[in-house]
Amino acid sequence: MSVMESYRNYHCSMSDRTPVWWAMVDRPKLSSSTTHSLGQMWDVVIIGAGFSGLWTAHHLIKGNPNLKIAILEKNLVGSGASGRNGGWVSALYPAPDETLLRKSNTVAVKNLHHQLRNSIDEIGTFAAENNIDCGFHKGGTLVIATNVGQERRLREHMSDEEVILDAQQTRARINMNGSRISMFSPHCAAINPAALVVGLAASLEKKGVVIFENTAADLSSDKRVWAKGVELKAGAVVRAMEAYHSGTRDQIPIYSLMIATEPLPLEVFDEIGINNRETFADASFLINYAQRTADNRLAIGGRGAPYVLGSRRKDSRENFQQIHKKLESMARQWFPILDHHTFTHHWGGAVGVTRDWAPYLRWDGRYAELGGYVGDGVTLSYLVAAATADLICGNTTVRTTLPFVGWTNPLWELEPARFLAINSAIALSSVADAEEKWTGKPSLVMKALSPIIGK
Repeated sequence: MSVMESYRNYHCSMSDRTPVWWAMVDRPKLSSSTTHSLGQMWDVVIIGAGFSGLWTAHHLIKGNPNLKIAILEKNLVGSGASGRNGGWVSALYPAPDETLLRKSNTVAVKNLHHQLRNSIDEIGTFAAENNIDCGFHKGGTLVIATNVGQERRLREHMSDEEVILDAQQTRARINMNGSRISMFSPHCAAINPAALVVGLAASLEKKGVVIFENTAADLSSDKRVWAKGVELKAGAVVRAMEAYHSGTRDQIPIYSLMIATEPLPLEVFDEIGINNRETFADASFLINYAQRTADNRLAIGGRGAPYVLGSRRKDSRENFQQIHKKLESMARQWFPILDHHTFTHHWGGAVGVTRDWAPYLRWDGRYAELGGYVGDGVTLSYLVAAATADLICGNTTVRTTLPFVGWTNPLWELEPARFLAINSAIALSSVADAEEKWTGKPSLVMKALSPIIGK
């Protein structure tokens, strides 16, 4: 029986809080850590075995096969956002070009978007060459407007790489209840992110990278790394923890929650569409997004879980029942045919958000830290990790000139102002959506919120 057949036959109860992606994935049996000592000399030590850390090792070992690289993971490979996200391999960048141009230039911004688009195809090529069954399919992405206000906003903010589809063209691709127009971009693929992160880890171990799971790392103020009472000697250190670097004013964890249906009969997709597995989102400010999985489920996500005082990451926010119920209701409103089908998985994950919503890569000659992807990390982590590897190896490339390199983010406000502002912004996003629905104009509430959300 193939992995995909096992996935199709998988059954779970309504109470399952495990990401649906792990239903088709066997966790890798990593063995290299049993034959290596933490105390040996390492060329590079990486903290975090999610996409950021693993892609950094991938780019390093690809250019320098003899490097001794250790990856330290507090839990298991992909247990954080890398195995819990929506599975979009997109060319999206969380910070608008206007923000980037305050500290960068038009050439670097143009190169950034070009490199993001190329990264999608490179990830697909990597998965194919390594026989990673992650369901990679590049069908593009749709943003659907369901009211006049959203429609006007989409038309005002579309890029040269996007096209507007009218109501008839939109329904030909996706039969979403109430859709007026959509904005289509070809630059997005759908994947099972857990399958990709597992396959990536397995490929690294074959190439000599050592992954220490269940190994918490402590980073001292002078950037020395300790684990299990041992100080790790390394030429370079990379902090690749993203939202798991929490409890600071550098970035905050915001929660994206997801649900997934049972595998749906093909006649359901005769009604719904998305026959090229286009990823899709509505044009709301709360950010609701979805994909058709390789085994014909709908996996749907959205924001809205409250921020926790002190920027602490809290597991309970990843299973916020109220948001899961709202997502189910929204999905059935989008596609009434889902009334006859069950949502079997409910889960969530934290994403790292900086004060200006801009990703960062900082390097001081020995120590690197990267993150701040705001939910766009599947592709961004690949590109930022490639730039990290270039810097560690002393190579000057186009990637080392991109805006996120050396980017300095402003700090978030002190508490409790931060708590009040962020949770108010989350609540007011719903108000802004209602405003656009009733006024037929782009939201003034969201315009007033822009100083808070940094956009």
